[in-house]
Amino acid sequence: MKKLNLIIGLLTLITMLSCSSDDDSQNEIITTASEFSINGTNYSISNGFILSSFDATNNSRHAIYLLNGTILNNEWYGAGCDFSNNLTQGVIFNITSSSQTELAEGTYNYELSTNEASLNETNISTNIVVENNCIISLNDIDEDQINSGSITVERLNNSYTLTFSFMTTDFGTISGSYQGELQLTQDLSD
Repeated sequence: MKKLNLIIGLLTLITMLSCSSDDDSQNEIITTASEFSINGTNYSISNGFILSSFDATNNSRHAIYLLNGTILNNEWYGAGCDFSNNLTQGVIFNITSSSQTELAEGTYNYELSTNEASLNETNISTNIVVENNCIISLNDIDEDQINSGSITVERLNNSYTLTFSFMTTDFGTISGSYQGELQLTQDLSD
């Protein structure tokens, strides 16, 4: 009788151990690293912010800040003194959207002199030094260095996936991506 109970116990244990769920891998969430790359060096951009303005007639305009620090209190006063002291790198995009009411999904090409839906301005910064919440120095790549490029915007509920790539005069290709929420930030610069 003891052997029978032992055999039944072993069979039960073996059955339980061999019956793991086959769909464990289907529940995994695949995430994209939120970073950009310049000359093989990766820079983290873990926080996203959006400032939006709407003219209610044509297009809407959006400034997107992808940073490894934060904009203080989600309020932008139009100065370089709105940032957390741990900020060291970031990317800023100014996008004119085809939608009157939101940042529409799609690909926006880099075009400086148009009012149509496009990526109007880009600024890529590394080695940012912030003291007392004010940027005091940085290495900057702006529209004078960018020859061409685009950003693709995808959205699922409140989560955005932004994928971008630019050809520059002195730095080759700069590419990157961001996945996550864009925190609504109030523009108080007027």
